[in-house]
Amino acid sequence: MKTIFRFASLLAAAVMLFASCGETGTGTENPTPDGPATKGELTLDVDNLIIQAGVDQAKLTVKLDGNVISDGVIIFGNDNKIVDLGADFIFTSETAGTYTFWANYQTFNSNVVTVKVVNTPVPATPEDPQPSNTSFVRRLLLTKFTGQDCQFCPNATASIHKFFEEHELAPYVVKAEAHTFNANDPAYFAGPFYGVQNFPTVCVDWAVITTNVDYNTISGVIEDRYEEEVAKAGISVNSVCENGTITFKVCVKAAEAGQYRVGAWLLEDNIIGQQKGAPLGEENSWYHEYDGCIRIADSKSGTSYAGMALGAIEAGKTGEMMFTWNLAEDYPTSAGWKMEDLKLCVFVSLPDSKGYSYLINNVVTAPVNGVTKFEYTK
Repeated sequence: MKTIFRFASLLAAAVMLFASCGETGTGTENPTPDGPATKGELTLDVDNLIIQAGVDQAKLTVKLDGNVISDGVIIFGNDNKIVDLGADFIFTSETAGTYTFWANYQTFNSNVVTVKVVNTPVPATPEDPQPSNTSFVRRLLLTKFTGQDCQFCPNATASIHKFFEEHELAPYVVKAEAHTFNANDPAYFAGPFYGVQNFPTVCVDWAVITTNVDYNTISGVIEDRYEEEVAKAGISVNSVCENGTITFKVCVKAAEAGQYRVGAWLLEDNIIGQQKGAPLGEENSWYHEYDGCIRIADSKSGTSYAGMALGAIEAGKTGEMMFTWNLAEDYPTSAGWKMEDLKLCVFVSLPDSKGYSYLINNVVTAPVNGVTKFEYTK
């Protein structure tokens, strides 16, 4: 499982590495490369954080207090070894892998940037149809913890089925199923993932978790959660599925400034099981047809699965994160997955009002091969 991230500003506030007694901090009022600087902020930017091996390049830019410098700059790479990137600081590689860089100038060390080199083509950032618009359609993520051998799970299935058949908010809810109850389930998800003690359990945006799965409770939870927040960010996705590898770029556009996280799951539809405790017959076939089943959950940060750090994004600005999943190498059970039934579930999260945990603010589904643009309310 491989994940690459970047900020739109490309000023990564990352972990500092210190190779000497120098520091990133204060600087002269008018620093110049020709004279000694006693204080200043040295920053390292890169224009591409993921490149294709043997095809693309990444250009590094070093700035002292916002002024581009090159003379006297030393670039360090993996294992803190000096690397020669030429006068223009251009990085290319024929070998897939993760490469880290930081810069030194006089007594100053920069932030660290990471460039990921992959063997597959890198998807472009999806075009924004309305660059000045930040009024996004908001959707909720409903996650059902269930299993084929769970005799009480049909109760949740019936309530959720009714919701999607009848409720006006149905178009604004994305459903995912975590089949973690029994290993002989054709939709079984071994994780790692959240563990629950009671089945069925329903979670909405990681904000509300309930084992009361009657229709009124579930619809009420969704209604309340939908009214609690507006969409504070929009999501666009460009994905490429080639030679058993799914590579996709997620772009998050902030309506409000905040510390954002991003997560991505791979879901599979149309899995046929034999649901315990559910009625039989053609008219009840939907009890035994599992949709939105989690196959990959690439969203863990610490003990939370609400997304990985994208960082601070200013209102109206964007941040990007790359995902690469090599199904054959990294997911041995993927041989039984049907590619035509796979889809992406991508979500963005923000801290709750107390800053204790991250809650999902918006979510989209996207094809494993195609473009999903920002969706605006107007």
